[in-house]
Amino acid sequence: MNRIVLIGCGAMGGAILSGCLAGGIWKKEEVAIKGRTRESSEEKACAFGVSAFSSDEEIREAELVLLAVKPQVLPVVLKEIERHRPKRVISIAAGISLQTLEKSLPKGTEVIRVMPNTPLSVGLGMTAIATGQSTSKEFLEETKRIFSALGEIEVGSERQLDQLGALSGAGPGYAFVMIDALADGGVRIGLRRDLAIRAAAMALMGAAKLVLSTGRHPAALRDEVTSPGGTTIAGIHAIEEGGVRSALMNAVKAAMDRSDKMSKS
Repeated sequence: MNRIVLIGCGAMGGAILSGCLAGGIWKKEEVAIKGRTRESSEEKACAFGVSAFSSDEEIREAELVLLAVKPQVLPVVLKEIERHRPKRVISIAAGISLQTLEKSLPKGTEVIRVMPNTPLSVGLGMTAIATGQSTSKEFLEETKRIFSALGEIEVGSERQLDQLGALSGAGPGYAFVMIDALADGGVRIGLRRDLAIRAAAMALMGAAKLVLSTGRHPAALRDEVTSPGGTTIAGIHAIEEGGVRSALMNAVKAAMDRSDKMSKS
């Protein structure tokens, strides 16, 4: 019997699966993937070395059903699995509330929402967790065990989950834009593209590790590398002139607004 049924295995579902397999949280023989078609299920299953979903009975017997589909697809998926009475369900869909999930599933189904991000596939994720009304302590602990092995976790209210989704959930997207822009700057001043990308990525990763390992405010760390009349302050001045700080703040707010709109639709 497959202990885990993974419905959907795109970028995020695949990241969770690869991280859990690499970290020894799940065994390959415990997992079955259900894609949009039998062919896609078999293709993904082969890629990860797990089983392809074969029958609806697997949903009823599974210890955990992980819904890793896009928000617009989730209502259809919930209708499909409702009649099979899943025991425990984790959803990663942005903007789909716990209330909606619980109304769409049989009464008493244990439901948890999580908002992860793709760096969990390399053990550097940030995952927010919010529990439903029927969620047991055991299920919460299992969920924490899964995602804490893939990075940092935060258990909180559903509102906090949506807020973290706008920041850390979408954050890698913002970071990729910054890395690309910094690399373009490196190319502009004469660096090879591959070297510029590597240098930009290491700069962001190293700065992030300094913040996390020291616990110090980013502004204090910035001041330590900003010499009077030096190169760094010249660059920071250009950033401020370009409105990069306000653009990033607005990006988080825009993501939050979009999440709120999705939850009301």
